Amino acid sequence: MAIPVLKLNLVPEPSLWRQNHEALGWGALGLGALLLAGTSAYAGWKYVSASREAKRKVQITAEARKVAREQETLVARLKAVDVAAEMPRWRLAERILSERSLPWSRLTAELERSLVQDVRVKSIQRTRGADQGVQLALKGEARSREAEVKFIERLQGNGVFAQVLLEREAERQGGGLDFEVKLPASATPRPYEPLPEPEYARGAAPAPAPPPGPVARPVPAKGAVSPAVAPVVKPVVKPVAPAAGVDAGAIQKRLGPPPDLSNLSPAERNEAIRRRIEAVRAAETQALDAARREREAEAGKGRAGQGASERRRGGRGGDQP
Repeated sequence: MAIPVLKLNLVPEPSLWRQNHEALGWGALGLGALLLAGTSAYAGWKYVSASREAKRKVQITAEARKVAREQETLVARLKAVDVAAEMPRWRLAERILSERSLPWSRLTAELERSLVQDVRVKSIQRTRGADQGVQLALKGEARSREAEVKFIERLQGNGVFAQVLLEREAERQGGGLDFEVKLPASATPRPYEPLPEPEYARGAAPAPAPPPGPVARPVPAKGAVSPAVAPVVKPVVKPVAPAAGVDAGAIQKRLGPPPDLSNLSPAERNEAIRRRIEAVRAAETQALDAARREREAEAGKGRAGQGASERRRGGRGGDQP
């Protein structure tokens, strides 16, 4: 009997690993190296971030402690402040701040710009609101509701006031209306514009040009009223009111005319006015002393004459039986 032949193939079947095991091994090794490098970089970045965060927290803690110490010092200083003694200074600072932010001259000019016919302002009060802004409290009266509405519309159209708050309105017994409004000032008021020329001056003829050369300054008569439109006159020293019993004309004649202050600085002008007042007062004192001496001399002469007449009457009376 024949022996059967067994066909055996002990070589394994070819696979991807067997065919490319070297390339795959190097690839896996490179991938592992990349993962190790990435992990190391991430760990280093986290370490640096943690160090920076720790330093920032330490700095914040130090700043918080510093702020706490400054706050404690400030609270101690505030507790030591005498409110009653410092109140005048605070009020003065508040008044200066109010004047610089929106002075009275600007407020009154804007109110004059907004006034209409048949409306009268009775009182004005300036305060500060909750936002530390300037606020104007105004009390007035109007002859009619139309005049009041027109006045409020003029205030609303004014760029200095942010809004108009009508707080109270009441009818008067004799006719008309009483009202109270609050005018919060604008945070950024518009630039100031000069007030318009009055109506009586618009139709007036222009003043004639002065002739060339020196112009004599007219002296107004006593009790005279200056016209509505007058030519520009250089500033001079105002006469000082004389004391009782003193001849003003004699003092004026003795001291001469007041000096011209048009070419002087404000300090020099004030000094000249002060010297003029002192000279007038000294002349008044001398005139009063002279008048007193004259009265005393006349009184002495009267008493001497009266004594002589009494002695003469006494002598004649002694010769009679």
